[in-house]
Amino acid sequence: MASWLIKHKVPAALFAASLLLVAGGMAWGYFALRGIAQPLIIHFTERSGITEVGALSSVLLYGVFGLVVCIVNTAIAVPLLTRIRFLGHLLAGATFLVSVLIFIWFAAIISVN
Repeated sequence: MASWLIKHKVPAALFAASLLLVAGGMAWGYFALRGIAQPLIIHFTERSGITEVGALSSVLLYGVFGLVVCIVNTAIAVPLLTRIRFLGHLLAGATFLVSVLIFIWFAAIISVN
């Protein structure tokens, strides 16, 4: 594993940053929303209004899903980087983009509630 990290520094850094973003968003969401007793607004649109409400556990499940996506994509990228280097880098970049969007989602949930 250490040799893989040394050989593929950019994808390893992107996957580590992805995990940190999702875990940081989960921690931030937990500590910011744990004192709220009423249902949390999870989804809001200008046209329809509030379309989804839930508890803190449902918000944290989105973070767990993001962590699972990061871990699975890392497991897929490890053999992919040795075969098709471009696709491994593309997967690392896409995973980082998804984790940034999940972090923004946590920020939006916190600001709405």
